[in-house]
Amino acid sequence: MVDYTQSKSSSSGGIGFIIAAVIVVLVLLFALFAGGSVETTTDPAAVGTTETAPLADDTAPAVPTAPATE
Repeated sequence: MVDYTQSKSSSSGGIGFIIAAVIVVLVLLFALFAGGSVETTTDPAAVGTTETAPLADDTAPAVPTAPATE
């Protein structure tokens, strides 16, 4: 009779699965944080040369005193 209760294989399949999962996680982290980096250096000569928008007034627009009639 064959004894099926004892495993005759090693646990290398489980270790390989864990290593593959770790590699996938590392690749995803690299893609999120390092792979898509954008150049953030600024030319010092260009600082202050951009035009800024004017500040908004805090006053409401004038209301006409008499309604327009036609």
